[in-house]
Amino acid sequence: MDDQKPGQQLPQGHFQMGGALRLATICLEAQSAQELTDFTASTPLVRLQDELGDYFIEDRELPAKWTRGAPCDICLIDFDRNRNRARVTAEKIHASFPEVAIFAVSSDSQPELIIQAMRSGCSEYLLKPIAREQLLQSIARIAGRRKEGQSAGRMVALVGAKGGVGVTMMATHLGAILARSHSRRTLLVDLHPAFGDAELYLGVLKYQYSFRDLAANADRLDTDLLQSFVVHHRSGLDLLAAPGAPRSPSLANPENIGASIDFLRRCYEVVLIDCPPGVSEDTRQAIYRADEIYLIGVPEIAAVRNLARLLEYFTRSGQPGGKIGVVINRWSKRNTITDEQIEEAIHAQISWKLPNQYYEVLHAITDGDPSGRSSSSELARRLEQIAAQIAKKNGAAANAAKSAKGLLALLDR
Repeated sequence: MDDQKPGQQLPQGHFQMGGALRLATICLEAQSAQELTDFTASTPLVRLQDELGDYFIEDRELPAKWTRGAPCDICLIDFDRNRNRARVTAEKIHASFPEVAIFAVSSDSQPELIIQAMRSGCSEYLLKPIAREQLLQSIARIAGRRKEGQSAGRMVALVGAKGGVGVTMMATHLGAILARSHSRRTLLVDLHPAFGDAELYLGVLKYQYSFRDLAANADRLDTDLLQSFVVHHRSGLDLLAAPGAPRSPSLANPENIGASIDFLRRCYEVVLIDCPPGVSEDTRQAIYRADEIYLIGVPEIAAVRNLARLLEYFTRSGQPGGKIGVVINRWSKRNTITDEQIEEAIHAQISWKLPNQYYEVLHAITDGDPSGRSSSSELARRLEQIAAQIAKKNGAAANAAKSAKGLLALLDR
């Protein structure tokens, strides 16, 4: 959960706007290769990183330099030498590195061949000879798409090792603090299929629509519709509550939930997801999209066991360890299970310890405003520290998005 250190591998999908776009080519014939060389020499924002003379083979491993991570941002594949092998190469790259933009290069403009290339994972189709303007527009489109992705809000998923460990307490406190103390446009989504408690912790006595109702309308989402669904809390936090009673799952299937979360990230600076215990298809939609995941437990045997199971599951499912933080709630020096025993059992370090201050939490729930009570308690300080870390990372992402705005103009110089 710490900030990125120099020399660390960048997470999948990360795009460094501060550096040049890295290009790689595969089987590019001589004239096209020269045209690309001339283009890269004309701008410092694009550099030719690698030139490969062979296609990838379907049943063999990727070349060694590709096994350590994507060595480029854009890969140009010549489809004229062997269209079938070029297709296989594009499919392997797209499957292993979906963040890499793949450009098909060909002298054949038949529509069915263009469609085949796009189906294999290519996002652009360049006709020979490669004109500077054609290449410029393709690169600009890729930069624009990535700029849009970077301008999306930061998403934090909070997952409990079991029920009753304090997920909703932590989510509501962080949301209210981010909105009131850090002036972040913040949304809290209660992902429970029914009977969630987020609205209770925020003192919301009545609401008309839930997040599930919103997800059931994923095909017509816009900002006006969103505003008719959210509940505005006096701290500045917005809430999409859980349904007050079970609903038909067909109205808000996992695909609609994922699409709704993607939309919400474009509308808010921070989106907090209060996940139900366990890992369901709905929860996976949030977990796989999250920038950060807080696994929350308490110093009890069942919770510690489940923390270990969740961490093992996330590791097997390919979640980067750097985005997962373990939070131990109701911590005390007098706990029968020590910090060392917990860390040994879960094979991970504890990121945050929230002290056991039950009456502080009870007063906040009674007030209905977690950030409204001025408190110098240790619990309040710890929650403020976590919120400040989230706000800081959100600010860094916003600055990166601003720096992207000048890229397209610079490329056209």
